[in-house]
Amino acid sequence: MKIKIALVDDKAVNRNSVHSILANCMDVEIVLECNNGINFLEAIKTKGEEIDVVLMDLEMPELDGIETIFRAKNAMPHIKFIVLTVFEDSSKIFDAIKAGAHGYLLKEDSSTNLIEAIKSVVEFGAVPMSPIVARKVLNYMKEETFKSDETTLKNPLSQRETDVLKLLISGKNYKKIGEELFISPFTVRRHVSNIYEKLHVKTRSEVINIVNKHNWI
Repeated sequence: MKIKIALVDDKAVNRNSVHSILANCMDVEIVLECNNGINFLEAIKTKGEEIDVVLMDLEMPELDGIETIFRAKNAMPHIKFIVLTVFEDSSKIFDAIKAGAHGYLLKEDSSTNLIEAIKSVVEFGAVPMSPIVARKVLNYMKEETFKSDETTLKNPLSQRETDVLKLLISGKNYKKIGEELFISPFTVRRHVSNIYEKLHVKTRSEVINIVNKHNWI
């Protein structure tokens, strides 16, 4: 079965270049072309289910590639997005990854790299990157690991939030927590909301993992 490809790039010359590369590969088929993000988001309302991989440019009029990826991932989570761009600066790389990109290639990459990237992201769930991009990501990870090792993460919670957290982790509901701390369930809910926001989490299990990791309680 052929891998169904969508091209999103505002420049026809770039789309034609990709066409010429993929035309020699029997395993892929281009089923959609769009010249900006708005057109692509509209097109996937009817054609999204038949698309496997999108080759996405970043700099486009009306809606850029990063925002397009973010919106499209919510609408069509099965689609794999590979950024295909001339930009190699770190901010765009990490913004694209955070938005949901599954790979990041530079337009100067060879045709072999592009075809292999498409196949690997579909068949093996790989995260294809140009060598220079992979080096930037690796350096970033090393820097973050160093910062983590050098800096002890302090408990950002207030004493009252910590009291609420202890009872929350023990399995008590908002009403029981309120009774033990002599506050209303509404106040408990507000404290829990603050806890989640400060710790950048959304679930109780994530809270427990962070607390245990840093020995805050």
